[in-house]
Amino acid sequence: DIADLEAKFDDSVCAIVIEPIQGEGGVYPVSAAFWTRARELASHYDAALIADEIQSGLGRTGRPFAYQRHSGLPDIVVIAKPLAGGLPLGAVLARESFAESLSPGLHGSTFGGGPLACAVALEFLFTIEDDNLLENVRERGSQLRAELARLAGDFDFIREVRGEGLILGIELAVEGKAYVEGALREGLIINCTHECVLRLLPAFIVTERQVDEFTQRFRQVLKKTKRRNAVPAEFAEKNDRNALAASC
Repeated sequence: DIADLEAKFDDSVCAIVIEPIQGEGGVYPVSAAFWTRARELASHYDAALIADEIQSGLGRTGRPFAYQRHSGLPDIVVIAKPLAGGLPLGAVLARESFAESLSPGLHGSTFGGGPLACAVALEFLFTIEDDNLLENVRERGSQLRAELARLAGDFDFIREVRGEGLILGIELAVEGKAYVEGALREGLIINCTHECVLRLLPAFIVTERQVDEFTQRFRQVLKKTKRRNAVPAEFAEKNDRNALAASC
């Protein structure tokens, strides 16, 4: 809601934090118009535009960062989840004008930046480049998205498929918990956010054959699982608005 953003933005705002693709919020990509206006307002009021790339960054969309699908750079980017291959590590990237206000010790943690986690993070970054994993994310993401679109045509309780690369959401017209449980029985690990959005986050190294196998098994899950309570469209939309307000 750009009008709401404009109404709330003034010189008392020090920063706006945006997930380029909401993870827990239902796998909703921020619109180009919203991102652009947020960048304009942040610049006008001398506030920081912060991209929360903890879930969507470091290759998950097939780009190094999800914000790169839009024009206008953030001032600060926060990254974490895949950075050290499962070991605890996060990082903050900032423009020089913002970074110069952070002195050593001002922002850190007791075990932050340990040599083991940092060595693994470097290996992760080398692997992304050496094994051309961004291309695989784009190709397998396109393959999976096309397969999910076919499923949406066959099952009328699938409202929408959205996302980018290998972060995809399937919004259902019914509660999603039973489908998560059914998927697990088929050997598939997915989860559900906002009661009705099934979230898929395959590994960057997923293969074409594995995507095909997932689709076949997931089709059986959709067929066999008894539908639970319907979720009104306005409920999902309200949750999406609340998630956006929380992330901003």
